[in-house]
Parts: sequence; structure tokens; C-alpha cells
Amino acid sequence: MIEYAATAEVKQGMARAHEARAQVLRDALTWMFSRRRESSHGIRISRWASARAS
Repeated sequence: MIEYAATAEVKQGMARAHEARAQVLRDALTWMFSRRRESSHGIRISRWASARAS
């Protein structure tokens, strides 16, 4: 790890920023891999209907 000289306030700020980035990453991954994703208008299209349209 890189060593640096920083005040306690800077170290606390970096720790908060790290936690915020981690939360955003967790939220994004949860959203991406959620099973119940709907279209923007709430309209669902059957996978059978979409296969026939192709």
C-alpha cells in the first residue's frame, strides 16, 4: 500500500469516500443482477412473444 502523510480529517474523509464508492458499487451490482427488472414503463413482454417476433 502507498504510504502518505495526512491529517486525521483527510484520513476520515478518504475512509468515508471509500465507503460511499463501495455502497454505489453494491447498489449497481444489486440492480444489475436483480431478478425482477422491469421496463421503464412497467410493461412486461413475454419471452415467448419476443422469440416469435424475431
